[in-house]
Amino acid sequence: MEEMLARLGITGAQVAVLDGNGLRETAYGTANAELGLPMTTDTLIQAGSTTKLCTAALAMILVGEGLLDLDAPVREHLPELRVAHGDRVTLRHLLSMTAGIDNGFYDDPADYLATLSDLEPLFEPGEGYSYSNASTVIAGTLAARRAGTSWDLALRERVLEPLGLRHSVTLQEELPYHRVAVGHGPDGAVVRPWTFSRASGPAGSTLCTTAGDLARFGEAFLRGPVLPAKVRQAMQEPQVTLPTRRFAEQWCLGPYRRRLGNLVVHGHSGTNLGGSSTLVWTEDTVVAVICNSPHAGYPLAAAVIEEVLGTGFHDVRPDGRPVEDATPYVGFYAACDMRYEVSAAGGELLLTLRDPASGEAGPPVRLLPLEGDRFLPEQDLSGGRGWDLAFVVRDGRAVRLVNGAFAARRYERETRSAS
Repeated sequence: MEEMLARLGITGAQVAVLDGNGLRETAYGTANAELGLPMTTDTLIQAGSTTKLCTAALAMILVGEGLLDLDAPVREHLPELRVAHGDRVTLRHLLSMTAGIDNGFYDDPADYLATLSDLEPLFEPGEGYSYSNASTVIAGTLAARRAGTSWDLALRERVLEPLGLRHSVTLQEELPYHRVAVGHGPDGAVVRPWTFSRASGPAGSTLCTTAGDLARFGEAFLRGPVLPAKVRQAMQEPQVTLPTRRFAEQWCLGPYRRRLGNLVVHGHSGTNLGGSSTLVWTEDTVVAVICNSPHAGYPLAAAVIEEVLGTGFHDVRPDGRPVEDATPYVGFYAACDMRYEVSAAGGELLLTLRDPASGEAGPPVRLLPLEGDRFLPEQDLSGGRGWDLAFVVRDGRAVRLVNGAFAARRYERETRSAS
């Protein structure tokens, strides 16, 4: 681990494994390079989007109690929600990332739900897949509304405290009572600010935890009273198959599902300004990895998981063949915070990313064919995650692309209208 942290440029990390031998926790490196604080197993690190599993668990506990209905329109309890097709969006859509709601912006508005009215739909509810912070914030808001309290308190009272997770907090005013790590960049410098948003808490902007607590939370998907057997089973049932494969293969009601060699695992991962975490479980083993160097959290987790489980995720590789027919893919695609321009030249497919706010574009990146409508960008476009990219084709024409996890709808450049 020490060699791996040095090679990946990671300042501090924790690993926890829970199996038939009980829970084993270990910590490496430094929690705060400026203060010279060592990382310990009880040092809190920002978890990022692994928080979405906690929000899903909270919502599904309320489903089990009869306070929420998976397939009822969300607007029954959130009448102020204004999103496209909002009268048909259900909790099942939100938790399975099939609501067709764009990811949303990374800001901190006073009224988060009000910002969603301007988002263009990616597809109709249930007609596709796109990872969405906005969907999870809606789910967390819905759960809090039905629990009659805030998301922070509902999560604490119904998930964190019943599971005995003493090193997991979402409120910043609780942090002084714990050892806390801060984020570090690739150069080892401390990252500022601390967080980008309170409003996105249910999606992963505020939860701070440890690898040990994450492993204990993962155990709830295997056994125990907090997530009753029917809830556990429902949450781990696949709802949609992803067009990409390197992020996940299927999405359930909160967790993803994928194969690692001959093993089927469920889990989630996440990254924000202060940390990166990954939680996966098999039928009898839970592995949790968390670090305070977000840029390298995913490679670290992949290596640890392969070491512990004895197998890893091995995808097909590009074989150097040309793109036989680029016609279905060429065009323009839009998400709320990114524009994609796909072109073709000499048997190659090229992708250009453009910032819609500044208009600035990066250099064209070759898309190397995998199988079907999947491609691997020659230069990573996913912040070190190594994700693939896929097109969703209907009637011989791509209607959207999915960059690892995030979808973008096709639009006509002149009118910027959805297809």
